[in-house]
Amino acid sequence: MKVETILTPALFYQVENVEEKIVVVIDILRATSTITTILHNGATAVIPVKEETEAETYKANGFLVGGERGGETIPGFHFGNSPFHYAPELVAGNEVVLTTTNGTKCIEMAKMAHQVAIGSFLNLEALIKHLKNSQRDVVLFCAGWKDRINLEDSLFAGAVAASYPVRDCDDATLMARDAFELAKDNIFETLQNSNHFKRLASRGVTKDIAYCREVNVLHIVPVLQEGKLVIA
Repeated sequence: MKVETILTPALFYQVENVEEKIVVVIDILRATSTITTILHNGATAVIPVKEETEAETYKANGFLVGGERGGETIPGFHFGNSPFHYAPELVAGNEVVLTTTNGTKCIEMAKMAHQVAIGSFLNLEALIKHLKNSQRDVVLFCAGWKDRINLEDSLFAGAVAASYPVRDCDDATLMARDAFELAKDNIFETLQNSNHFKRLASRGVTKDIAYCREVNVLHIVPVLQEGKLVIA
């Protein structure tokens, strides 16, 4: 099994034979952490949409809708992109529509893969087990920020890569892996240096950041099936 890492959506076009691979979409702060939490809290599915207008159409048809642009909750939506917005009593038994600046765009880009899986520190161990059981090549797809590389997604890619032999990793994966090995004992402190941490902290959501760096507290793997994210 080979592992390749795409550090920014601008490079996703380089992936070859994507239909034979599992693509792990990574948007640690916060989309993939939030998606995993929504499903853990009892939602039957998360419907990722790229455009705000698509989400508005769902809302008009009675769906629960969450979304953000530039880190800010979209006016008129039920929820933003904070995992704390999606309490079990609000989402259990419902489908939830979500649109975000970076993460849901990447899910759309990856939909031709053999499978799209959702990765976060919250479900790291469950994700690695899922990937190993698949016996397929893996693409670690970092959402970044507006087509730029970011630190937190790259570190998570490295955390996944650390479970694979070096010989199976491409150069970007080895870079991410080395970065994770340097930072793994002080993940939160390392993330405090990231641009997106500072961006979110300026909006007063440090509680979200602290939660999103927790490791192996959720034991599910969201996967894309017929346009909806469900528990594998």
